[in-house]
Amino acid sequence: MRKEELRGLIIYTLMIIAAIIIGFTVIREQMATYGPSKMSSLGFIIIVLVVSYLVNVVGLELLHTLGAIFGGYKVTSFNVLGLTLYKKANSWKVGFRDFDGISGETKIAPRKEKLNPNLQSWFPIFGYAIELGLCIVVASIVKSNNSKAEWLIPASTIMLLIGSMMAFYNFVPLKLDSATDGYKMRLFTNPINVKAYNQMLEIQEKQRLGEKVEEILVFDEITEFTAEIDILAIYKYLDDEKFEEAEKIVDKLLENKKVLSIYDYNRLIAQKLYLVILTKPLEEAKQLYDEIAPTEIRRFIANDFSMPSIRAYVMIAGMIEGSESEVQFARQKVEKAKRRSLPSEVKSEEKLLEKAVDFVYKSHPKWVREKAAE
Repeated sequence: MRKEELRGLIIYTLMIIAAIIIGFTVIREQMATYGPSKMSSLGFIIIVLVVSYLVNVVGLELLHTLGAIFGGYKVTSFNVLGLTLYKKANSWKVGFRDFDGISGETKIAPRKEKLNPNLQSWFPIFGYAIELGLCIVVASIVKSNNSKAEWLIPASTIMLLIGSMMAFYNFVPLKLDSATDGYKMRLFTNPINVKAYNQMLEIQEKQRLGEKVEEILVFDEITEFTAEIDILAIYKYLDDEKFEEAEKIVDKLLENKKVLSIYDYNRLIAQKLYLVILTKPLEEAKQLYDEIAPTEIRRFIANDFSMPSIRAYVMIAGMIEGSESEVQFARQKVEKAKRRSLPSEVKSEEKLLEKAVDFVYKSHPKWVREKAAE
């Protein structure tokens, strides 16, 4: 389990514990006193929970959208629970897509020269403060006036509970199973991260439009965001067959292991091995394999469903281990790995894999080159 996933699991556990405690104390007491008389308590709670959740998830993404617009960005995709309004060419379309977040995702692209990415994170904070105030005010007014709509008291508490749980998750200044607003705000205190973030958005927008990315700025200072840009630069150099420049970036990133996830680190090891086997004497490659790939990394590369690991394992199995069956095993995973890859990476990875396969089978002319499984 990745550390980000572990953090996310801890946060989810804390949220569930808090919900159970508040539900069986505060809300239970309010339902006994102020609950609707013409409806079952369970039915009422389920309806309010669903409405509260939908209001909060839609509100969160709307606030992300407003924050992005005021920050100088344009919105290219608005996703709530998978239902997505996205821009394709010059028109908007609706469909279902995956998302990176607790309940949705808003994708953006630079629109102005002066950009402020923090507003996309600040607007949800302002929104939660307004929700907090409204729930407290509504419950107080209803209670003080002895209103017949006293069911609004437990309803307000449930609404506030859902909003608070989502706010807690979203404003934690750590990278969880998704990049939260709190995590981004922490990173944006470093100006180099703001620059890297905006460049990443520019690259993603060009890729979305099908335009070629002519140049990618390589950062000397390695952070969580600049590492992502440098990984994109590796692909640019690989596409141009500038293998030495690509290897230099790989080495620089590997020297900064602390800012990389274990997945990114292991896949960079795979990139390094691919490049060395491709461009250096085989004895040098074998020596490096022994030095930088202990058992756990070897196992990761062999079993990982990512294109960098698969093409590296084709090279390792074919050139270092001399196993025809393992080369075939690796190639059988290609189609599944392509479906998990970013669309912008697939074309590059297909070329790099083909280069690896050609390299291996030219070195073993007696091996039977079967077509990869689809």
